Amino acid sequence: MRPRSWRFAHHLSSDLVRQIEYLPWSGRVEIFDTYFLRQAETILRPGGLTALVGGQPSPPGEPLAPRQFEARRARFADWSRMMMTAVLLDLDERAEVMTAQQGLTYLLTLDLGYSKAAAVWTTFHGMSTIVETLHRLPGYALVLLAASPNDTVERFMARDAFWAGVMARS
Repeated sequence: MRPRSWRFAHHLSSDLVRQIEYLPWSGRVEIFDTYFLRQAETILRPGGLTALVGGQPSPPGEPLAPRQFEARRARFADWSRMMMTAVLLDLDERAEVMTAQQGLTYLLTLDLGYSKAAAVWTTFHGMSTIVETLHRLPGYALVLLAASPNDTVERFMARDAFWAGVMARS
């Protein structure tokens, strides 16, 4: 990544920090979710977004080579997870999970401390509330979908959650 890109990423993460700093987790996940949806539109563009969600090749009007699609998908997942991690680290969030929304967020970060905290929380509370939360957040579902390897349970769950989230917002 070039220095100009780092400055851009820092500017975006600082803006997200300002938006969520004093919000409860319910508000934080809404802002992250909207951010992820916008990033998906920008990075994947319509053809890649269709291919990610539908598992189909891009539409005829927008040919997208498989390598291009995989590169965009990886870039979207990495960028989203890096930005979320940067925001949480900048906020100096404690590595202790109190809600399913926080647990879902921590599961998707790239920070081992946050991931471990989410794993501990799910050990005691199970995954069902996190899955329910995911079903209301299509942006989070896209991040999980893009980060998951093909033909995995996580990928199928994320695709279902994306459609459930989209329908809930309609």
